[in-house]
Formats: sequence, C-alpha cells, structure tokens
Amino acid sequence: MRGPEQNLPGLSLPPTVVAGHLRSCAEELAETLRGHDEAATLGELTEVVTQLVAGQRALAHALAGLAGRVDVRNIALVAAPTVDLEVVTEVLQAAACAASCSAEALVEAQPSLDCVRESAGPDTRV
Repeated sequence: MRGPEQNLPGLSLPPTVVAGHLRSCAEELAETLRGHDEAATLGELTEVVTQLVAGQRALAHALAGLAGRVDVRNIALVAAPTVDLEVVTEVLQAAACAASCSAEALVEAQPSLDCVRESAGPDTRV
C-alpha cells in the first residue's frame, strides 16, 4: 500500500509536493502581477502568457489524469459509492476542459498581445 508521500511513476517528487509547488508558484505570480509597481516589460509579460498557456495545458492533462484515476471502473475504488465516483470524475473532467479552454483563449489573444508589445515596445515596463 502506498502512503501519501510515495512518488507516482515518472515523478521525482510526491504528487502532493508537486501540487503544492504549483500552488505556491501561481500565488507568487498572481501577487507579482496584481501589484501596482512596474514589475515587468511587455516582452516579459508576453513570455509569461506563453508559459501560462503551456501551464494551463499541463494542468488540463493533470486534471484529466485525476479523473481517470477515480473512474468507477477502477477496481481499487470498488468500496466507494458509484454516484460519488461519477460526480468526482465529472467535475475533474469539467475542470480539465476549463483549463484547456483557458489555454486556448490565451492563444487567441496572443496576436493582440504581440501587437501591443510591438506598438509600445517590448522593453516598456508595465
């Protein structure tokens, strides 16, 4: 039986540590970008958006993976109520879809962001 501190295959750290790191990084980025100081150049913010697109896509895959793990067909969860498993799976799948849609929305805004960056100059601090 695996304890909560066990690593999943392919991870060098336990998933709870990875998720905690993701949360901390997201909180730090949010705090930096919410601030009123000129924190970055338009060029840097364009790169931030590029990284956020990749992050949202990875998050969508992670959420879909979670949904697959709590699927009613998972024999390890035979004792869990089917209706609860279905609800959790559906919510995780919807969250994965939302994260993917967020990434695609950012991609669609990229040409406008590029235009702003080029018009104002990539070294403009905002």
